[in-house]
Amino acid sequence: MKNRYQYTATKGNYEDYSSGRVLYGAPGATNFPVRLSSEVFQLCANYLTNRGKLRPYKIYDPFCGVAYSLTVMGFLHGAEINSIAASDSDSRMLEFAQKNLSLLTTNGLRKRIEELREFIQEYNKASHKDALESAYRLQARVQASESIEIQSFQFNAVGDEDFPKSVSGVDMVITDLPYGKLTRREGSVIEEGFVKRFLDKVKSRLNPVSVTAIIYDKKQPISYQGYKAVRVCTFGKRKLAVLEPEG
Repeated sequence: MKNRYQYTATKGNYEDYSSGRVLYGAPGATNFPVRLSSEVFQLCANYLTNRGKLRPYKIYDPFCGVAYSLTVMGFLHGAEINSIAASDSDSRMLEFAQKNLSLLTTNGLRKRIEELREFIQEYNKASHKDALESAYRLQARVQASESIEIQSFQFNAVGDEDFPKSVSGVDMVITDLPYGKLTRREGSVIEEGFVKRFLDKVKSRLNPVSVTAIIYDKKQPISYQGYKAVRVCTFGKRKLAVLEPEG
């Protein structure tokens, strides 16, 4: 079914979180909408709360790309997050992911501010000045995100290797599945059925009370056997399935 935003009913101004402003972007990376990132997190958080699983939560994104969405969630909902784990099979994307997640710390954001100041001195561009103002505003949110435990690592979530032991007791898996032109990772195409293989594989790392939110192209066929779909809805070209593990 189509969905109207429930938790972020007002669009709001998210320019401080724009890719390439304070947060880092990368060529070929998709930038998940900020508003939708917040909506998905709040949807999952409220579902877990209603099931008796209280905040803060442990989040994992196995196809994190540049961790744009995770970083946004950290800024917007830092007080509700215990830990963030981010992995991707693409080492180049992971470098940007690590830089973005570092912005959730005082030191990381301070380094970014110094970088933007240097850009202003060298180029004197209005865009860099605007970015610096955004960075100053984000500083007000770092106190909440500072306590989040963060780990990032290179990993093929649909390969034969098991998840690292550090990924366990996960409350939320939130991920934008690779599809279309992004299904090609490190020279190999993710074949049909990879979603089921991933869901089977990650299930052992989930808390008994947990949710897995997968976002994907609405034209992409998805199988989630072994999970109960607690919510399936459409946001524009994207489809969201919020799943609860069975058994």
